[in-house]
Amino acid sequence: MIAPALSHLLAAYAVVAAPWLGFVWFRKLRERLAAGVPDAKLRIYHELVIEQSLTAAAVIVLWRLGSVPAATLGLVAPRAWLWVVAILSAIVVLIVWSSIRLRPRAEELRKKSQHSVGALLPDSDQERMWFGAVSVGAGISEELLFRGFLIYYLAVYLPHSNPLERALVTALIFGFAHLYQGWKGMIGTGVVGLILAGLYLMTGSLVLPIAVHAITDARVLLIFPRRVTPQAFPAEGNA
Repeated sequence: MIAPALSHLLAAYAVVAAPWLGFVWFRKLRERLAAGVPDAKLRIYHELVIEQSLTAAAVIVLWRLGSVPAATLGLVAPRAWLWVVAILSAIVVLIVWSSIRLRPRAEELRKKSQHSVGALLPDSDQERMWFGAVSVGAGISEELLFRGFLIYYLAVYLPHSNPLERALVTALIFGFAHLYQGWKGMIGTGVVGLILAGLYLMTGSLVLPIAVHAITDARVLLIFPRRVTPQAFPAEGNA
């Protein structure tokens, strides 16, 4: 009985709780920054890593104790390692190249994102280290949840749906999970989610989506250099 019960709980978390938690965490972060709390970002990073660990653990429990085959959750090796290495190498080169090109505009981009995701950007060395951990954690936990698990869940409970339809639905849910980024952020992450779902379905494994997801999030560390003076943010009501 563990598989159906845990599956429904995970699905509810992905669709309802994840967007709500993201919104609450982001509001809390902005309030702490506006109040001048010195370790505001570190607190959020720590909380995110805990949430990511629990999410990943839930999917692993579903696999190990729920009698769900590893292949249905993407917990297997890719069908062709050569293609994975080739695609990942091309994506890494593209991300590094584009990040380096954006680096001279770092301060401009910080100001533009001040009322959106800019509050999450790390400043100090310690914040940058934890942001890197959050990026890796997001790659692992979100791919396990939104690609490996949700595609499996839709296949089980919507058996007449095809892989493309399941990829589209999971991309929509993934985009909505980033509600705190506003409608533009939701559209952007939804598109990224569709690409990641395509990589998963193409390779039959979460290895490539996890790597691409983590590297994409960590590109922030290349674009935005360390800041000596943390960026100030207005209170949410004044945004």
